[in-house]
Amino acid sequence: MTVVKIFNDNTSEQDTNTTWSMDDVKEYVKQYRVYKQQIKDLQQSLSEWSSEFIKDKSLPKKELATALRADDQELDMDVVNNIYDTITGSSED
Repeated sequence: MTVVKIFNDNTSEQDTNTTWSMDDVKEYVKQYRVYKQQIKDLQQSLSEWSSEFIKDKSLPKKELATALRADDQELDMDVVNNIYDTITGSSED
């Protein structure tokens, strides 16, 4: 019968040299909250700007969504348009 150890009984030198305090934890949580709030504020600003820009420029939402997906996937839109033109048989030439 083989005994499987679940817990590591051997403490390495690295484990024993690690020191932290509750102040470290508090500092981490405080800074984490700051970053989370900044991200939330930026997301809200982005949403408001985007909504106004789309409304002011009367951008078509379907085409805009397609362009954003292509950008997210880092697609080369010239290549995508060439493929589309080839498939549909339309060409600007």
